[in-house]
This record gives sequence, C-alpha cells and structure tokens, in this order.
Amino acid sequence: MSIDLTTETFTNPIRETSTKNNNKMLLQQDIHHCRTECFVKMINYVWSITDFWNICNFMSFLTSSQIKEESYKITMHIDKKSKLYFLISDTVPEAQINISRYQVYIQSTKGAILCTGWKRFYFINDPLYEVCLETIRLNEATCLPNNTLSIYFKFELYKKIIHFNICENITDIQLKRITTNFPSDKSNSFVTLVVEGKPVFVNKSLLCAASSVLNKMLEEHNKDAEEEAKDKMEICGVPYNIFRIIILYVKSKGHFELYRNILIDNNNTWIHLLKATHRFDINDLKLKCEKHLIEFITKHNVLIYLNIAMNNNATYLTTYTKKFIRLHFDDIRCINYFLMKIKSNPELLFDICKEELLEENASYVKYKGK
Repeated sequence: MSIDLTTETFTNPIRETSTKNNNKMLLQQDIHHCRTECFVKMINYVWSITDFWNICNFMSFLTSSQIKEESYKITMHIDKKSKLYFLISDTVPEAQINISRYQVYIQSTKGAILCTGWKRFYFINDPLYEVCLETIRLNEATCLPNNTLSIYFKFELYKKIIHFNICENITDIQLKRITTNFPSDKSNSFVTLVVEGKPVFVNKSLLCAASSVLNKMLEEHNKDAEEEAKDKMEICGVPYNIFRIIILYVKSKGHFELYRNILIDNNNTWIHLLKATHRFDINDLKLKCEKHLIEFITKHNVLIYLNIAMNNNATYLTTYTKKFIRLHFDDIRCINYFLMKIKSNPELLFDICKEELLEENASYVKYKGK
C-alpha cells in the first residue's frame, strides 16, 4: 500500500558560464519534477487475554508476543487500584519504531467499544490505550465474555518514503549580442515568400538547405509559374509571426537562438512554431521547440501535449510526456479522456508503464509532537 504525498517540485534554474569561444555564453536550464510517495504497512494485532481477573490479581505487567517483522511488543501495565495501561515495548535497542498512527478498541459481545479513533504515535513511553478497571467491571457481561478480554490494535507504519524524479537539461549556445545581421550565403539568388499578404525575403540556397519541404514546394512552383513569378511564392496555412521566426532561424544558419533573440512568452506560440517546423521539416528548430514546450507541462494538460507531440511526430516531446504521465500515473489513469486514448491505442499504456523514473530514498525526521 502506498500513500502519495504528491510533493511535486519544479526547478527551472538558469546559469551562464563563459565558453572557450568568447562570443558565446552557455545557458543551462533544468526542468525537474519530483513526486514523493510513502509506502505503508498495516498491522492488525488482536490480543485476547483469558482468565483476565486472575491475571490482574497475580501480576503487574504482562507482555504480548513479538509482533511479526517488528522490533516491539505491547506491554499491559496493571494498576490494580485504577486502570489498565497498554504501551509499546521495544525489543531491539535503538531501533526506530515507524508507527505513524494507530487505533485501539475492546471487542465486546456488542461489537467494538471504547474505541480511541485514529491517534498519532509520538513517544514510546506514552500509553497507547488506557481503560478504567471499574469500567470493565461495570460492563463485565459485554467486555469479558468467558472472562476473556480482547483488545484490537491497528497500526499504520511508514515502511519507506521514495522520491520519483524526472529531470531534463536544456542546453543552448547563446550569442552575447542580439542581432539580426546573420551570416549570409554567397549566392545572390533570393526568393520572396508571401505569408498572410506580407513579403518575406530569403536566400533560396539557405531556404532549400534548411527545409526539404520548402525546396520541393519551390521546385513545383517553378514548373508551373511564369518566368517573372518564379521568385515569388505564396505560403498558406501558417501565421506570419510564426513563419518570420522560421526565416530568421534559416537566415542565421542555426546561430539564431530563440530563447534570447525572440521573446516567446506563451505556450501557444511554441505550439504553432512546432507545428510549422514539422510541416516544413526543419528538425533542428523543431527539437528546440519540443524542449521549450516541456516547461509548460503540468498534470492538468499533459494529455493535450501528448496529442500535440504524437500528431507532429515530435519524438522528444512524446517521450517526455509519457514519462511525465508515468510519474503522475495515479492521478491520470482514471481520467476519462486517458481511458479513451488507451482503449483506442493499447500500446500507449505499455509505452508509459515501461518508462523508467529516477528513484531516491527520502530522508526525514519523524515528528515528535509538542
């Protein structure tokens, strides 16, 4: 049995260090999610004491049998003038007793009576349970059938606490200066691309080298176009602001870094850019989009991002979303949309379950109470 504390952390530190090339800075961004789970053991221990009154008259302390796999027993202290006290007695010196909480009651002919309800366990010297002998005498018919006292103990123990982690490092080489004066190709052949009625000028050689799809589109366009229209082509189905980013990247020959040169402060822009890079087969820029998109993933939207990744053949983003779902599987597995998705694609569930998470034993100090 495990209890999910859902202690999730998100760290996104950014640090810069100089590289050997003085014109560049190294930017490192770490995305880290941690889920902490407690694995619990439940113990039901029933102690039935026969010849109860004879035992009370004969002794002051009585210790139970050893509780299986635990380092303690239960001791009954008999104060003949007033009460019965039940306490934990350790059997292994200095061993940690990991009882988190417990409840105790007497099993009578009418069911459970004098129940404590759930209580926190703090100190070994504090009684787990106490009951007045007079109360037992007054209710002897129900509390002591056949002169037998049956005490029920239920313990909840933390066996281990584990951190499950996923961590991704995003490292980009950045230009110190924000500039649009990118290296140019020696070729003087340019093409005008019209997007949403706005012209975009780009070197044809750079464009074709960056995108096999745009290269093919130009070839097809030139077959049918008049001579004067061959250097001008309309691009449909992509917003101008998105295509402009693609062209700036193409012109820079990959030196253009999105993180600094263009401010993209919302996930929708990244999503549109991912779709465009997939459509035009610009894989290096597409991978950058995938890495930046993982910053926006949460438990509440991860299924949306999984769809986006799969629909755009974004391998890196697909793998990350599957790993993220594995991390929060207990929260996601009962969502109707997720159930529909794995019903139509059973292999998806297999892929998610085989994702490996980083595991780390948690260190903790047990609360001792006030």
